[in-house]
Amino acid sequence: MRNLYLSIVKKERKGPLSFTVFLALLPFSSLYYLVLRIRELLYRWGLLRSTSLPLPVISVGNITTGGTGKTPLVEFLTRFLLDKGKKVAILSRGYNGIKRPLGEVNDEYLEFRENLPNVPILLGKNRLSSARTAMEEYHPNCIILDDGFQHWRLQRVLDVVVIDSLEPFGNGGLIPSGTLREPLRNLRRAGLFILSHTDQCDPKALEDLKRNLGEIDSNIPIVESIHYPLHLEDPGGQRLDTSWLRGKRLYAFCGLGNPLSFQKTLQLLGGEIVGFRAFPDHHHYSNKDIDFVAREALQLEAEALITTQKDMVKLREYSLWPIPILSLKIEIRITKGLEFLSDKLEKVVQWG
Repeated sequence: MRNLYLSIVKKERKGPLSFTVFLALLPFSSLYYLVLRIRELLYRWGLLRSTSLPLPVISVGNITTGGTGKTPLVEFLTRFLLDKGKKVAILSRGYNGIKRPLGEVNDEYLEFRENLPNVPILLGKNRLSSARTAMEEYHPNCIILDDGFQHWRLQRVLDVVVIDSLEPFGNGGLIPSGTLREPLRNLRRAGLFILSHTDQCDPKALEDLKRNLGEIDSNIPIVESIHYPLHLEDPGGQRLDTSWLRGKRLYAFCGLGNPLSFQKTLQLLGGEIVGFRAFPDHHHYSNKDIDFVAREALQLEAEALITTQKDMVKLREYSLWPIPILSLKIEIRITKGLEFLSDKLEKVVQWG
């Protein structure tokens, strides 16, 4: 159902029925805008208060629903600050939780836990409460707010907005008739734009995107980045070089906001994609889902199943795969504008 809805609002699905559904959603977008505007005014007039913490807060967010590449950027920023001697805590809202013995967690939490094992990660809708808990229990001197651009209760010293260069703003409409969380003019609140997947974007489209952002606010620096493939891993953590993929018949699947980027990456690495299954973002895999991809992979004579680390963290408990399953580990790399990002982060390091 989610995929059907997204295909309609992205105008990928044509026909009278899709057009009728789209028209029916427009009034709800107007209502959504009204709610956004009222909330913004309440904060600006001081009727709702934004709290300033005695330590710097960095927000990493986006202006659209779905994935843009925030998680690897949060990891990048965390490592930068750790290398500068800072103690960092990550606050996340925790969308689409998964029940685990220690409580309900989500795929981003599990991915952070694997990649940043010594960094405290706190989940909760009330980020102010999470921040206070982090300060009391872990004593960080910097907090990173994951998916925080629309969060007003905590003041921050830097708002980083990640924009997927492959699909920056959808159809330009607000939720639910579009994928925008708020009007594009609100990007003026940002302190830095980071464009993701720029290596997979048409150069002209990339220049058009940068020009559009400059028209919104020419004073906000623009940084370009790619998702660089590091290595492959099996469920037990055994690593393989990405060159293993060359010429292999692969059945790929993922639950990402932008599955096309994952597919393109595998093709660029030389894999032959004989089958591809895109599940909804943050998908919780059932036995039925796993049986489906395994059966289809066998029918297509795939040599391996391949997925993302974000998906693999939810699949480690399954052991009866009929063919090898591997995950692709990636990291964000800055290809242009690193000096802008470094300058902003150095100010955070020297804060206070």
